[in-house]
Amino acid sequence: MNSLIAADQHFLVLMMVFAAAAFGIWSEHKKWFGKVSGILVTMISMSVLAMAGVVPVGSGTDVSVPVYDMVFDYFIPISIPMLLLSSNIIKIIRESGKLLIAFIIGAIGVVIGCFVAFYFIDLGEDAGNTAGVIASTLVGGSINFIATGETLNFSTNPYFSATIAVDNFVANLYVLFLFLVPALGFLARFFAKPKAENGQEQVESSTKTDISMEKIAISIFIAITIAAIGKWVSPYIQNLLNTDLNLSILLITILSLAAANLFPKRLKPLEDTAFSIGLWMMYAFLAVIGAATNLQEVLKVGPNLLLFYLIIMIFHFVFLLFTAKLFKLDVYEVIISSAANIMGPSVAAPMAASLGQKKLVTPGILVGILGYVIGTFVGVSIALILT
Repeated sequence: MNSLIAADQHFLVLMMVFAAAAFGIWSEHKKWFGKVSGILVTMISMSVLAMAGVVPVGSGTDVSVPVYDMVFDYFIPISIPMLLLSSNIIKIIRESGKLLIAFIIGAIGVVIGCFVAFYFIDLGEDAGNTAGVIASTLVGGSINFIATGETLNFSTNPYFSATIAVDNFVANLYVLFLFLVPALGFLARFFAKPKAENGQEQVESSTKTDISMEKIAISIFIAITIAAIGKWVSPYIQNLLNTDLNLSILLITILSLAAANLFPKRLKPLEDTAFSIGLWMMYAFLAVIGAATNLQEVLKVGPNLLLFYLIIMIFHFVFLLFTAKLFKLDVYEVIISSAANIMGPSVAAPMAASLGQKKLVTPGILVGILGYVIGTFVGVSIALILT
């Protein structure tokens, strides 16, 4: 079926991709859909437009859509360096305190839960890659989901878009559950007494920098340079290792981390600018994924994926719960670190603030960033083991 906007009407297709991305970002700030993630709003918007025949469908047809191909080929390699420029590992270890311990425990719970879920739930012939992608997002967040999918050549698989849909649905429900945990009195015996000092105002060590044309230009230049080097070198490494994995994204991630940790002071003024641009590019990519969503496939694999997620999340939380007493973690450290695992720093930080744990806002951001650092490597490793 031909769409209202043809695949070769490049500017109109690009306009719709950017419109869906903008709508998702705008809706999240406006809270129009309550707790629903802007990512899910973006994907659903573009999916509805594709199914209604307004924009070209991104999968299951013989028609190539150059705009979608462009977003796949360029936006992810460029956005990853921008999102990781603030990944100063020494700062994360030094300043995140007990939240780092809780985060690592939670990540271990996700990994073990993933193997348990894989044993009980059949996700089809590509189950290993699906499990790896799910583990990566539950350790770090959506950035890792996409990077792992690209590395495993999984982003064109019907399960990819279905998994994103289920991921957003389950993750939003889980965050709502986390907000209820402090009120569940029967769980209190597992936690240490909340620390009064965490409710005090934190002293900001640095002020948020303004976005400027100079910072935009330098941020984009650095990101493209890192992406270009990664893309250039990765074929040689793939040949050397004799692997079919797309190592360019992993290599770009490693180079981004190297830059962030070798030149933290020089890159610090660019962090806010780079992250904003990188996040917008990620939303545009997810709009394209939305256009490729096959609703029939989502409904077919949805129940199994949902059970897979639930097993991992239950194992993750129970593992955190039973180790909280051992490491003297209070309820807020547990739920904020858990939010950093499942949803990343964009949820962990506001959760800390809304719960009155002002001194846990910055550590929440830091451990969430650590999730960005390790999530892709964890996901790819699990996929390789299970495939």
